[in-house]
Amino acid sequence: MGIKEPKIIDLSYTVNSGMLVYPGTERPVFQWLGRVNSEGFNLTRFSMVTHTGTHLDAPKHFLENGIGIDEVPLERLFGKARIFRFNKELKGQEITLDDVISSGFQLEENQIFVLETGIEKHAETSKYNELYPFPSKELVEWLINKKIKAYMTDATAVDPVGSKDSIFHRMILGAGIPIVENLKNLSLVPEDKEFFISALPVKLEGRDGAPCRAVALLDFE
Repeated sequence: MGIKEPKIIDLSYTVNSGMLVYPGTERPVFQWLGRVNSEGFNLTRFSMVTHTGTHLDAPKHFLENGIGIDEVPLERLFGKARIFRFNKELKGQEITLDDVISSGFQLEENQIFVLETGIEKHAETSKYNELYPFPSKELVEWLINKKIKAYMTDATAVDPVGSKDSIFHRMILGAGIPIVENLKNLSLVPEDKEFFISALPVKLEGRDGAPCRAVALLDFE
């Protein structure tokens, strides 16, 4: 019996020098070190902040003694997932546990939680960094108690805009749960059934985060 090819959905933003970034951070920089018409080959140097575009937060991002990106178990970043869609008008508001439970959302222990806030419609505008909804403390506690493998979202952060203490980052990462931010194309993922998701980061030794290539795998067995 042959293996059925899964449908792959790219959930990652393309990195470029003009892309929207989190306020106060630098945009990626690309430099040609070689060109075919002169050196006989194309070769690029690039630099970027580790939390640019679709990326993974390791516990070290907010916890001094937290593990770095190279130590995050890959098993936490690949597996069965369920998506919750927040369908209200975007006002930078809190997503409550009641919002999730009353929708009939089902989540098993050790699954990956995926949150679609709908903020992608404001991608490449200032509203993207201003209007994203964020989880309530009660919702975060519920997810931690569910022993989720990872928290993944289309939003640029899990804390409200302007947060000084980043409490939800600290709670989630403090529980050993990695965070993936800035996903796209989540509208293509079915809401009524589980699917597989993968978000594997660049292996940077001892660092707080890294870009990743995130994909959803549908009809994967």
